[in-house]
Amino acid sequence: MRLAQQVRLDDGGLPRVRRPDGVNATTFVHSYLKQLILDLKVSPDTLLTEMDVANATGLSRTPVHEAFLRLHEERLVDLLPRRGALITQITARQVRELYDVRLLLETHAARLICQERIDQGDKLVSLVNEQNELYQRGADAPALIAVDRQFHSTILALAGNTVMATVNDSLGNHHQRTGVLSFTLDRDRCRTAVEQHRHITTALADFDLATAERSLREHLVLGERELERLLAY
Repeated sequence: MRLAQQVRLDDGGLPRVRRPDGVNATTFVHSYLKQLILDLKVSPDTLLTEMDVANATGLSRTPVHEAFLRLHEERLVDLLPRRGALITQITARQVRELYDVRLLLETHAARLICQERIDQGDKLVSLVNEQNELYQRGADAPALIAVDRQFHSTILALAGNTVMATVNDSLGNHHQRTGVLSFTLDRDRCRTAVEQHRHITTALADFDLATAERSLREHLVLGERELERLLAY
C-alpha cells in the first residue's frame, strides 16, 4: 500500500512556518520536518526538495540540507542526489522487527515490576483515562498515539532498567509513525487499545505476572497483525 494515497496535506503543500528568534535554523527545520513525518502530515514516499522546504520556512537551503542529513541518520528519509529527500516507507518488515523488540522489552519489564512488587501509583491509570478521554473527544491520531507511547514508556520506566528504557526510546520514531498510521486508518483500534491498556494496568497493579504477560502479548501481537493487514492493502 502506498500511504501517499491515504494521508495527505490538505492543501497539497508544506505548511508555512517561521523560526522563533534565538532558535538555531538547522534545529528548527529538523524539528519541523520530523514532526510532519512522524505524524504522517506528509506521506511516506513523498519527495521533499530543499527549495520547497526553504520556501515554507523562510530560510536558506543550507539549514534545510543539514536537516535532511539529520533525518537521513534517523532513517526517516532517503537522500536522492540533486533531487531532495524521499520520506521512507513503513514496511511490514519494520513493523515485525519493531513489535518483536517491544514484546521482549515490555514483557521483561512486567516481570520485573511483578517480581519486585514495584508500586505504579496512579501513573498508568491516569494515562489510560487520558487516552480514553481523548478518544471520546475525537482527538486526532498524533495526540492519541502520544499518550499511547507514554503508557508503554512508563511500563519500561517503572521497571527501573535504564538500558531497557534507552532502547525503548530509540524505537520512538517507528512507534510514532506506525501508531499514527494504525489510529488514522482504523480508529476503532484506539478504543481496543484503551481496553487492553486497562487489563495490563490492573494485572501490574495486582502483581499478577501471568495475566500481565498474557495481556501485553495479546495487545502487541494484535497491534502487529492490524498494521500488517493495513499495509497489505
